[in-house]
Amino acid sequence: MRVSSRITATLLAGAALFAVSTAPALAQQASTTEVEALRAQVQALMARIDKLEKAPSTPAGPPASKDAPLVSADAFKAPQVTQSGNAKVKLTLSGQIGRAVEFADDGFDSDMMHVDNAQSSSRIRASGTAKLDDSWTAGTDIEFETQSGSSRSTGFGTDSGAFTINERKVEFWVQHKEFGRIWVGQGDTATNVTSEVDLSGTSTLISHTDVGSLFGGVVFRNKATRAAGPNVNAAFNNFDGMHREDRIRYDTPTFGGGFMLSTSVIEGGATDFAARYTSKIGDTEVSGAIGYADNDSRTGFDTQTNGSISVKLASGFNVTLAAGTRDLGPRDSDFWYGKLGYISKLTSLGNSAFVIDYYTQEDYSSLGADAKAWSVGYVQTVDAFAADFYISYRNHQYDTPTANFKDVNGVISGARVRF
Repeated sequence: MRVSSRITATLLAGAALFAVSTAPALAQQASTTEVEALRAQVQALMARIDKLEKAPSTPAGPPASKDAPLVSADAFKAPQVTQSGNAKVKLTLSGQIGRAVEFADDGFDSDMMHVDNAQSSSRIRASGTAKLDDSWTAGTDIEFETQSGSSRSTGFGTDSGAFTINERKVEFWVQHKEFGRIWVGQGDTATNVTSEVDLSGTSTLISHTDVGSLFGGVVFRNKATRAAGPNVNAAFNNFDGMHREDRIRYDTPTFGGGFMLSTSVIEGGATDFAARYTSKIGDTEVSGAIGYADNDSRTGFDTQTNGSISVKLASGFNVTLAAGTRDLGPRDSDFWYGKLGYISKLTSLGNSAFVIDYYTQEDYSSLGADAKAWSVGYVQTVDAFAADFYISYRNHQYDTPTANFKDVNGVISGARVRF
C-alpha cells in the first residue's frame, strides 16, 4: 500500500540522515568517497518521498456517487458502477420491466392472461453523450424491447410466453444549442407521440389513446352467430404519426416560450412534420402537439393529420383531448378522445393518479365500422422503488352496418419498475 511505502521511505531516509550526521565521528573509519556516496543515497530517498507526496491518493473503495438519490439518504441505494468503454463518452444504462395480469370477457368466454404491457413495454437501453464545447453535443441511443406475451397481441388461448426482442432505437444525433438537433437511424419520427401528449400521469400505462395496446389480441364475437370478428387492436388506431422508423429527423431549438418544430424523411419516401408546445402559464401546465404525415407510395394509408393537448391545473385536476383523421384511399377514418384526471400526493409513497376516458372511431377497420371504448383507472407511484402500480377497467364496443358484436370488457393490473 502507498501509506506503508511512505513510512518505509521516511524511516530509511531518517536512518541515512543519522548516518550522515555522525560521519565526522566515523571519519577515521570511512573514506571521503563513502561519505559522498551516502549523501547521494539520502538525496535519492528524499526525491522519492517528494514524488510520493505529490502523487494522487488511491481511494480505499469505489467513489461515492454524485447522482441525486431516488430516496432518502438513509435508504438503500445501489452503487453506480456503469462506465463507458470510451472515456470521452458518458454512458447511461437504463430500462424497465412492465408486467401485468389481464382478465377479459368477450361476452361468451373469459380468460386470464399474463402479459407485458405494450403501452410501456419491458425494455433496456444504452445512451451515450459527448460534449465538444458549450454549443455542440452528440449522442447515441440503442434501445431494445424485450417482451414475453405482448398485451397488444395476446388473446384467449394465445401462448403468452412467446418471447420477442424488437428494435426500438438504434440511432445517433448531433445538436447545436442555436441550430437544433439532427437524428440519424432507427428512432422516433417527427410525428411520433403527437396523438399521445398527456399530463395525467396515467397515459404510459392505462387509459390511453392507443386503445389496442392493452387487450389487443381479444376478438369481438358476433352476437347472433358467435363468430369471431376483428380483434381489439384491429378495430382501433390513434393515428399517432409515423411511429419509429429508419429516418433522418431535424428538431429546431425551443423558441417562443415553448414551441419546437420537427420534420423527418423516412425510409421509402414518406415525410412528416410536427409542431409541439410545452410551457407553464402561471401555475397551469400546458402541453400539445400536432402532426401531418404523407405516406408517399408506401402501403397502409395516403396522408393523415392528428394532434393532442393536455392541461394540468395546480390543484392536480387535468384534461386531455386528442383527435385525428387518416386518408385510407377509398375512405377516411376519424377518431376523437377525451380524458379527465386528478393527481395528488395522498401518501408519502408518491403521486396517486385517477382517470376516466372515452374514445370513439369511425370507418377504420371497414366502411361504416363504429368503435368505442371507455375506461377508469388508478396509478400509484412508489418513489422508493422507482415503480408505478396500476389497475384499470376498460370497455370496448364494435359494430358494422351488417353485424353487431358483443362488448369486450377487461381488467388489467400490474407494475412498471424502472432502473
